[in-house]
Amino acid sequence: MGLRTARLSLRNPKFNIRITLFPMVHVGEPDFFQKVYADAFSHDVVLVEGVRSPITRRITRSYRWIKGSKRMNLVLQSAYSSPPNSTARIVHADLSGEEFAALWRKVPLRVRAFVYVAAPLIGLRHRWFGTRTSFAKGHSLDDLPSRSEVMRFSPETIALTQAVIHARDVRLVERLGEELDNPTSGVERLAIVYGAGHMRAVLRELLQRRGYRVEKGEWLTVFST
Repeated sequence: MGLRTARLSLRNPKFNIRITLFPMVHVGEPDFFQKVYADAFSHDVVLVEGVRSPITRRITRSYRWIKGSKRMNLVLQSAYSSPPNSTARIVHADLSGEEFAALWRKVPLRVRAFVYVAAPLIGLRHRWFGTRTSFAKGHSLDDLPSRSEVMRFSPETIALTQAVIHARDVRLVERLGEELDNPTSGVERLAIVYGAGHMRAVLRELLQRRGYRVEKGEWLTVFST
């Protein structure tokens, strides 16, 4: 069928704020991004990601270089911009470039070197030889870590995971908490538009710590095969 992502609506009956999660894949069909943005920016507040850094530009070559592949015919996720009639408040819920750079310097040099070399090679492989089917298979993700994810753990990559995943999870949850714990915000509908891998931290925060429950789940097609 292709690659799909689950749009989740959550609510805690004790509070008025409803939360919608949009787990993102950064490459897809234009219609997917158009639907997500139109929906998300109809909310009062939208929490978004994005680390502005030359380091992330190098790392994301692994998928950014898919652009231009006639075989895959997919587009990159565009920058966050609210539709003309939207009144949503956009909250940057990610690390700054300086914060990310500080964490990146803690990654062992050989790991950084490997990432710098591997990222463009992966991007070129996707661009020249990749298919929608092969790309979809590499993006399967559930709420809990899979066996393969657990088996890939290595002490050498702890600092890398901290920079790319965990530190950004913490910042996202912090920004979410600021919105939820502000009694004068007047927010009734909050959207989170963030990479799918970071939604695990959001769900732990909402389901386990804050008593939210999933009211509704809806599949969104990122791309078909």
